[in-house]
Amino acid sequence: MKEAVTVFIVEDEMLIAACLIDQLKESGFNVLGSSTRGEKSIEDVRKLKEEGREPDIILMDINLRGAMNGIDAARLITEEFNCAIIFLTGQSSREVYERSFFIKPFGYVLKPYDLEQMVMTIEIAAYQRKLEIENKEIREKLENLLAEKMKENTEVLALYESIINNSLLGILVFQDGRGIFANKTMAEILGYTLDEIYALSPEDLVKSIHPDDQERLLDIAGRRLEGEEIPQHTVFRIIRQDGEVRWMKTFVSRIQYLKKPALHQTYLDITEYVNANPETNQPKQ
Repeated sequence: MKEAVTVFIVEDEMLIAACLIDQLKESGFNVLGSSTRGEKSIEDVRKLKEEGREPDIILMDINLRGAMNGIDAARLITEEFNCAIIFLTGQSSREVYERSFFIKPFGYVLKPYDLEQMVMTIEIAAYQRKLEIENKEIREKLENLLAEKMKENTEVLALYESIINNSLLGILVFQDGRGIFANKTMAEILGYTLDEIYALSPEDLVKSIHPDDQERLLDIAGRRLEGEEIPQHTVFRIIRQDGEVRWMKTFVSRIQYLKKPALHQTYLDITEYVNANPETNQPKQ
C-alpha cells in the first residue's frame, strides 16, 4: 500500500488552517499538525523530526503575523530540514517569485485556493522531493564507491551506467552547443536514440525547443555558462522527434568538463500536470 504523503501547515488564519486540515485528510494526505507563527513552526517541525516524523511537505503562508514572515521561516526550515516548501499566497505569482525564488520552493498556491490544484501541487512536490532524495542517495553511494576504490574500475563504471540509465530523470550534459552526454531517459524524452542525440547539431538541438521558448532558453543557458547566479530550475516546452510537444522542468548547474564550462541538466516531464492545470501552463521561470 502506498504510504500517504505527510503535510505540515503554517497558516495564521485558523479557519483556513482548519479547512485545509479536513480537506487534505479527506484527500488522503497525512496532516501532522499546524502552526500559526513562523517561529513556532520551526519548533514543531524539529519536534516531529526528533520523533522520526519529519514532514514531506510544508504548506507555508507567506504573510504570517508576528516577527517572522513565511519566507524567513521557510528559509530556516530548508536549512535544517529536508522538507519541500509550497507557498500559500494571495499575491501575484511574479511578486512572490521575486521575493522567494532563492529558497527554491517546490510550488505556489494562490488564495483563495482550489482544492484540486492544491492536491496536484502537493503530489508533484512530493514526487520531485522523492526524486531529489533518491538522486542524492545515488550520488552519495557513488562517491563512497569511488572513495573505497573498488578493485575493478569496470565494475564501478557498469554500476554508474546502470544507475544513470535507470533514473526517472533525463540527464544531459551540454557543451559547445552539443550534447556530450545523455542517459536513456533523456533519449526517450526527446524521441531519439543515444547515438542520434550525440549526432545532433547545435541547430538541431535548438529546434527541439519550442519556438516560443527558444530565445528565453538560449539567454538563460548563456548566462549560466557565464557563471551568473540565477535560479537552477526552468520550465519550457520541447518538441519530440515525432512532433509531440511536452512540458519539461529542468534543474541546471554549471560544471567544468575538460577544463571548459558545461551545463549539467536534469529533465522532469510535467506535461500531465500542466495539461491538468491549463491556468498554470505559462510558467516564467
